Amino acid sequence: MQKMEIPPTVSEDLKKIGGLRSIYGLIPERRRLKEMSKIFQSLSDPIRLSILYALSSTPLCVCIVKTIMKITDSKLSYHLSHLRSAGLITQQSEGRFLVYKITDRGKQLISICNKLD
Repeated sequence: MQKMEIPPTVSEDLKKIGGLRSIYGLIPERRRLKEMSKIFQSLSDPIRLSILYALSSTPLCVCIVKTIMKITDSKLSYHLSHLRSAGLITQQSEGRFLVYKITDRGKQLISICNKLD
């Protein structure tokens, strides 16, 4: 096996932190990476992000979310399903209504988004 050539500054910095093994240790398990990826995919769509912001103040029924978003039922259903799948919102039946609520994870992400420049 041929030895990898790397710049001296990178080599020195790697030695300081414990080598490649320490970098491998920083990378979460594959399962966790997939979970995080799903969350970031949910946040990558402006409609889903808008829904999260709307739910960050209070639980809302579908009719209110639809009015705010100004989208069709099928499109709203798709986005709500995506957010539920990522664990960012929950749904609860109240009589004939479906009420959506942001989860703690969703609240954390909105808080992080609010801190971005």
